[in-house]
Amino acid sequence: TDIRHNNGRTIESGSRGYAQLKQWMEAGHTRSGVPDETLADNLGVCVNGAGHHPLYTPGFGARFPASFQRFRNEVQPVLHDSCAGSRCHGSTVADLYLTCGDSEEELDWNFWVSVQHLTTPASTSGFLRRPLSTYRGGVFHEGGNIFASAEDPDYQVLFQWAEELVTNNPEAIAPPTDISEGLRFFANRVQPTLVRKGCMFMNCHSVSMFHDLRLQTGAQGHFSRIGTYRNYETSRLLLALDASDPNESRIIAKNLYPPEFVPGSPGIFHRGAALFEDFSTDGTVNGATPDDCAGFDLDNGDLNEVPAYCTMIRWHEIERQAAIARGEIFPDSDVVRAVAWISRPTGVGEPRDFDTYRPGADLMLASASVDAASGDLSLSGGASVLSGCGLDPSTADLRGLAVSWDGETLAFGARASGSAPLRLYRMRSDGTNCERVPGIAASSDTENGILTHDFDPAFGANGALVFASTRGNSDASILGMSGPTRTPAAMQPNANIYVQDPGGEVRQLTYLLNQEMQPSFMTDGRIIFTTEKREPDFHQLAGRRQNLDGGDYHPLFAQRSSVGYEMATEIVELLDRNFALVAAPLDAADGAGQIIVVNRSIGPDQATPRPTGDNYYIASQRHPTSSGAWRSPSPLPTGRLLVSCDQGASSLTAGNFDFQLCELDVDSGRVREIGGAAGRADIEAVAVFARADREIFVSSVAEANGHTYIERGQTDAQVEVVDFPLIATLLFSNTREGRPVDTNIGGIDVYAEYPPPMGATGFGSVSANVQTDDYGMMFLDRRMVGHVSLNPDGSTHFRYPGGLPIVLAATDWDGNPIMFPEGAAFSGPVIQREQMQFFPGERSHQSFRRELFNGMCGGCHGSITNRELDVVVDIDVLTSASQAMSYGTDPQSLGL
Repeated sequence: TDIRHNNGRTIESGSRGYAQLKQWMEAGHTRSGVPDETLADNLGVCVNGAGHHPLYTPGFGARFPASFQRFRNEVQPVLHDSCAGSRCHGSTVADLYLTCGDSEEELDWNFWVSVQHLTTPASTSGFLRRPLSTYRGGVFHEGGNIFASAEDPDYQVLFQWAEELVTNNPEAIAPPTDISEGLRFFANRVQPTLVRKGCMFMNCHSVSMFHDLRLQTGAQGHFSRIGTYRNYETSRLLLALDASDPNESRIIAKNLYPPEFVPGSPGIFHRGAALFEDFSTDGTVNGATPDDCAGFDLDNGDLNEVPAYCTMIRWHEIERQAAIARGEIFPDSDVVRAVAWISRPTGVGEPRDFDTYRPGADLMLASASVDAASGDLSLSGGASVLSGCGLDPSTADLRGLAVSWDGETLAFGARASGSAPLRLYRMRSDGTNCERVPGIAASSDTENGILTHDFDPAFGANGALVFASTRGNSDASILGMSGPTRTPAAMQPNANIYVQDPGGEVRQLTYLLNQEMQPSFMTDGRIIFTTEKREPDFHQLAGRRQNLDGGDYHPLFAQRSSVGYEMATEIVELLDRNFALVAAPLDAADGAGQIIVVNRSIGPDQATPRPTGDNYYIASQRHPTSSGAWRSPSPLPTGRLLVSCDQGASSLTAGNFDFQLCELDVDSGRVREIGGAAGRADIEAVAVFARADREIFVSSVAEANGHTYIERGQTDAQVEVVDFPLIATLLFSNTREGRPVDTNIGGIDVYAEYPPPMGATGFGSVSANVQTDDYGMMFLDRRMVGHVSLNPDGSTHFRYPGGLPIVLAATDWDGNPIMFPEGAAFSGPVIQREQMQFFPGERSHQSFRRELFNGMCGGCHGSITNRELDVVVDIDVLTSASQAMSYGTDPQSLGL
């Protein structure tokens, strides 16, 4: 191994201390030193439904009939009784996912997946070593020791079957011949490197952790085929194939010096330290670059000699060149082909004010090139391409510009007059073949006295087109009204997020009452956007995340002004998987603010000071700009940002900014003006470059931070809250300063909120429902849906009409409102200050048991106790995270 220790080598392998530590660990590393010989039970009932995997072809058992028959008769009963419970290997989280085996399809799957965990000799297989007691030759198993010794009769059944299969049918465990070179290199070179660097330690990147890189561990050198494939897919998602610089890959950048430590370095702060920085010697900092790898045999050299960084950049090169060969991304010589942007008169309006007609907007397109040595972006030949759309720049109003995943298409919102709504257009990325996007517009231009705008498009990797629209709910029964509505926050036309699927179907994704806009895609296919949250004594524009199937409407960032600002707009994911956004006060003009980069691995941040001497707190925000006015961050394949800037602006509230096109290096803070016209606002620029194909994220019960799925065809939403008093601590506070759980909470009042009535155009016409606070006036129509009682452990299960905007209020065990204590952020009843939604047909699990919170959520949200050292993994989260008194109970029905 090559595991970094900041204090150097303090224990020699031949020392007495080393021997004592080794003996203690081998004896079970218990506090008493006495081995715990307790055997683990199979938890939960088995599940039905054969699994699926890219490497699996049904009918595998028919190829090996004798072994399959023995598996059916002898092995399956042992697996059923010892391993296949729903809280063990009956969970899809497990790489050895086992079904009940009640059908031929399930038996075939169980046989195949078991074989994938065999190797030769059979005794070294994870299939045999993981369930065996660690005191009798087994290896660590998240589910505990299942068999006390290799002499256990049931263990012998597994062993003899495995031994016979690998001896008589070695072709059953032979690796596939048609795997990609990238997967082969990962299995042979990258995965061992990650092991050597300690990445798979339990408290780092094990499957028990709560982050994107959850790695299946091996069994003392042997990785199952499925485990390797999962590790490959998970790691590859953090490889920036679209970037010419391998250091933009999150899996690499997280292990390089961050700019906070070494100014200008491309790394990202990592709790596990800069593990790939192996080139600094004699006290001299020498940040890793590809040039440091010259002279090493990266394909065949001894992994004990080849630097880990070099292995990773070689993997990036293999995967990137394969993507270029498949035509997914542009070659290095043509990495950015063009830049498109909207040029318009100054005074562009703030993001929520899309309904105001502002003519004079033009769509510009310029050729682009990237200097191979400096990485600087240059533009040439900028010209208008709007005339081909039948639009006149003197009268056109444009909003939102996007480039497709393959770099071939541009989309934008446009209209030609104030009486027409914004409609979506598309053209080729060279400016030709402009047309209205077919099949996407609402059935009428105006309804309920409101224009049915479509704007802010964003392309998914699968060709889906996500956009904002004011057309209103697709299901009128949710609110009891049809068509567009106005926002309670400002009586503006209410925009929600919609998607046109690749087949042409248009679906509604969000249902809340204030603005949801400016969507963009994460690399894994989830969408992120800005939502307006307005309730009494609260107003915030915050980030949201949602799956494209509608599930897991989830807070993203900037949920409270404690982050240091009240508006987070134009949120995008960078190629290194960090987020960039525009941060501003509520009264900022023209959507202007400062550029913020958010390390998504760290979690919520806060502007308020932490206690002196708090060395554990890590800021997740970086501030590459601190003056001027900025807008429209958009990623470049060089790792830099394309932005709109008015560097001379002295106030964000002044307005009429002369935005120019700029290139921003977020690591060094360097800014270069690269285009634009003086006296005009050049905004919403996008670079035309192609991105590697990625799958679209689907709601899953196996996703720890979004345990949900969609049951198509159903209209209700079912929500199981495992520990409401715990999750209530997150509803009002977003700082890492402890989470006091109120055990007086014994129930939930669920309220629905409704928009202003049809025909209302201003607060004056709905004065009976208008409230005034420090943020101004707002409309509030809040109606009780029902009361939900909690179980003694704080859990509950309820169902209500899916899509209905709701807020939750805490009550005591008798149903009386709980009040905010003196000194709290709010006063009065403890009631949520933001609407939330669950999608029609969504089946969602919320929260964790409080004793598991620190290990799963404490890394981002802080521990319950406010001690950072309490943030430590608990492997019980794999088997017990959702175990509560509500488990398996029928939901309480509200409003149905």
